[in-house]
Amino acid sequence: MARRSRKQRDASSAAAESVAEKNRSKVQSLLDDQPSHTTPAPTAGPVPGTVTEPEEPVEAAAVEAAEAAAPEEKTASVTEEAPPEEPKKASARPEKVSAVRTSVLPGFGSPGFKLFQIILGGVLLAIGLFFQFSDDDAEGASFMSIAFLVVAFLILSYEVIWEGFRKLVRGRLLDSDVLVSVGTIGGIFVGQFPEATAAMFLYVLAGFFTSLNASHSDALFGALEDFEVDSVCVARDGGYTNVPPEKVWPGEIILVRENELVPIDGRVAAGTGTLDTAMLTGETAPKSVFAGDTVPAGSVVTSDELQIATTASYRNSTAQKILDFLYDDSAEESREGEFIRKFSKAFGIVVIVLGLALGIVPSLLTGNWSEWMRIAFTFFMVAGTGELLLQEPLCFENGLGTAFYNGVCVRGDGPFEQLSRAEKVVFNKTGTLTNGEPDVIDMIPEEGYHTAQLLEAAAKAEALSDHRIAKCIAKAYGKSIDTSELVGFSEVPGLGVSVYVDGHRIVAGNARCMLAEGIDVRESHQAGNKLHVAVDQQYMGCIVTSDTARRDSRETVEGLHEMGITGVTMLTGGARGAAKLLAEELGVDEFGTELAPEDKKAALQTFAQNLSKDGSLVFVGDGVKDAALLDLADAGVALGAYRSNSVFDTADTVVVPEIPSRVVNTIRTARRTFRAARVNTIITLVLKAIVMVLAVVGITGLWSAALVTLISAVYTSIACRSIRAGWDAKPKEQD
Repeated sequence: MARRSRKQRDASSAAAESVAEKNRSKVQSLLDDQPSHTTPAPTAGPVPGTVTEPEEPVEAAAVEAAEAAAPEEKTASVTEEAPPEEPKKASARPEKVSAVRTSVLPGFGSPGFKLFQIILGGVLLAIGLFFQFSDDDAEGASFMSIAFLVVAFLILSYEVIWEGFRKLVRGRLLDSDVLVSVGTIGGIFVGQFPEATAAMFLYVLAGFFTSLNASHSDALFGALEDFEVDSVCVARDGGYTNVPPEKVWPGEIILVRENELVPIDGRVAAGTGTLDTAMLTGETAPKSVFAGDTVPAGSVVTSDELQIATTASYRNSTAQKILDFLYDDSAEESREGEFIRKFSKAFGIVVIVLGLALGIVPSLLTGNWSEWMRIAFTFFMVAGTGELLLQEPLCFENGLGTAFYNGVCVRGDGPFEQLSRAEKVVFNKTGTLTNGEPDVIDMIPEEGYHTAQLLEAAAKAEALSDHRIAKCIAKAYGKSIDTSELVGFSEVPGLGVSVYVDGHRIVAGNARCMLAEGIDVRESHQAGNKLHVAVDQQYMGCIVTSDTARRDSRETVEGLHEMGITGVTMLTGGARGAAKLLAEELGVDEFGTELAPEDKKAALQTFAQNLSKDGSLVFVGDGVKDAALLDLADAGVALGAYRSNSVFDTADTVVVPEIPSRVVNTIRTARRTFRAARVNTIITLVLKAIVMVLAVVGITGLWSAALVTLISAVYTSIACRSIRAGWDAKPKEQD
């Protein structure tokens, strides 16, 4: 999947220029809240789709499709199966900052041991400094001071020096362990023993704070470890047997006992049960499931046991999709992260060169090697860029982990940064701001027809469509339809459908569909989406359907407004009347109606052109039939992962539960995360510059350079705690 970036936005802007002028003017008139019925529908191909915008269908009965795939191989012999796709193990997946973390964190071992090491080393350092500045028995005090400082230095530094040596051998000259080791050992050789020991103490203490920050972010992603299973209990040969999960066929019955993880997506085969979906959605309330209900992988069975008919392979199940999604190595890096990575390397080289120049040249001229080499080794400590390379990624990790902990998966810090820069947020209506399950609220037959005739014709026309409106009509009709009677079915998304029944051509669609057919429709001001029906070019009437807003949709729009985002827009392929009522109810800033897919793309391209330099365009949809729109936006957010796992292939952010208000919290968390990382970088660089100046004039030394690392780590701890605690915070409380 192509990554979205500012370059792509520029490409989108260029593409927008090629959109036909009549199409762009039509879109603009719709967005200006003016009805548009004058633009002819596409003439290519038979007539077409449904009354509302082309949204994703409710997921089909995957069990039937799965059983149709290789049923003979499945029942004949397990050993004769085609070699399944080898699963990735958790250990094979790289941690988000593991490469950085292992290069800068001093030491190893458990947190308890590290804390003991720091306390012991700190106490010995304090005793050594006490004797260093004691007036009693100068010679004895000096000996005692050196003895305690030597022991303290060895306790504190042995891991750092060992790691520094290993990395130096590998050519990693700019690694923090290497630079700190060189700086402190060099300081000892030029007579700065107390300062070198104090610097090592501060550096190790900073590493301890950093490791705590890392452990907190790891805890947020802790559920990922539980998504991997070694075996699955499958019904085979009249009994149950444990097999590797990758060798389970779609359509097989698996048994999941109480407190066990559901390893593969499926449906309840029989009976009832309860699920804990907290690892997927962040919701703690148990979910009751009945026969036929969908059970996503990653849920935990809290009832006695469940028999589940699998609807996907192990690798294509929700839990594994989430793992692949979060550990996607191709994810776009944030601009800020890329800048820090490149700047840190350049900064380290420049500071080391300056340090060597200040240490060698003045020493040769003055002969005062001790003083100038002290400055050089202080610069080596300053060049230890670990806090720059690590603290910002740790902020990212805590932000991404906080989102995941609350049921939102973001594909890395690049898309997360785009969310933090959100300037305009566009929602697809059906299934995003609304529940996506319309009901028939009225039928208006034309003179000479009855409601029963109208409903029957519509049901037959929509019988082969998988659109939600088709399902709504089928539910209202309530009778089975012999699909063998249906001939020449065709569907055009955003317009309508057509089919031949007993030689008669039935067309069902919106007003634009009828206009393309040359059929006059009765105007109706009733709120709702209207499905017009015609037989052999004779208008039969219309069926009015309506969809209700999600319970937190208004809260979502209000939350975006509170954050200062005023360009909240709703796009729909549905009728203007129902969309206008919904827009007024939710308080969106603008909306567009009766939009075909190409109209929505043109609208997004127009929005992208009008953004400020640092602003980004966020599109929120269902992730299935609006995949092109998700890819076109700077930040594509898919709402809901239960209907189809394909959302993980089409979006960079997936809100697993169908709760639109999570979009607001995710944007807010992204802003807090990048603000914290930015402030930390500025503070660290300013302090480093001050230390370098003071070191040259002889006011400070090694310990102050290490103190900068500690300050950076402590600030990151405070910032990360604020990020984790601020998910539900209001904007005013946040600031």
